[in-house]
Amino acid sequence: MQAKTTILSLPKEEFVHAGTRACTGCGLAIAYRVGLKALGKDTILVVPPSCLTVLQGLFPIASTKLPCLNVTFASTAAAATGLLATLKVQGKDKIKVAAWAGDGGQATSGCRLYRARLNEARTSSISVMITKGT
Repeated sequence: MQAKTTILSLPKEEFVHAGTRACTGCGLAIAYRVGLKALGKDTILVVPPSCLTVLQGLFPIASTKLPCLNVTFASTAAAATGLLATLKVQGKDKIKVAAWAGDGGQATSGCRLYRARLNEARTSSISVMITKGT
């Protein structure tokens, strides 16, 4: 059984570079920084259009040290489950997939899609995070 990560046991390693495009004091930026620490370095992010896309930036100037796939609203859940299935076939079971939307960008249609896809995949390996910006 995997040990639970708590705020006290977060790693010191940072996965978000200093100087992101987020507004000063942005709640999403803080949640993103702590959340990525909890998820760890073996994580691939799937991000739909939202404030997080602005914070994340686009290659080659991204704000995180983790790989990130920017997708459309409607394809976020499908992209995350497809990515997870591909990793499973390749035997890369330790890599996590996190679908993360900012500023309520997935608050309505996105949640239903995530739940449906998780039920289809019968997995809990995909982290679904929705943060509401200020």
